[in-house]
Amino acid sequence: MSRQELERFVDDAEQDSSIRWLLRHCRTNDALILAGRKLGYRITRVDLQRAMEEEREEQRMCWLDKQCETISPAEAMAWLQAEQKERL
Repeated sequence: MSRQELERFVDDAEQDSSIRWLLRHCRTNDALILAGRKLGYRITRVDLQRAMEEEREEQRMCWLDKQCETISPAEAMAWLQAEQKERL
């Protein structure tokens, strides 16, 4: 339930400049949660931590995807063949 509240809080902040202004003054996660609660959102520290972890993992996966794109198919095949030879 509170995860949905966190998503609603983020969506509302993206749409409402007064909420964004208030959030700019939050210096800690606890201050952010307190501000959300004062505005009527039922959010928790756990939900915020999970959302931040998910965001970090998504960014990490995106970074890894970009790294893979820098290898040409020919280089990938050569690498795979070299790996197979090492295993034999």
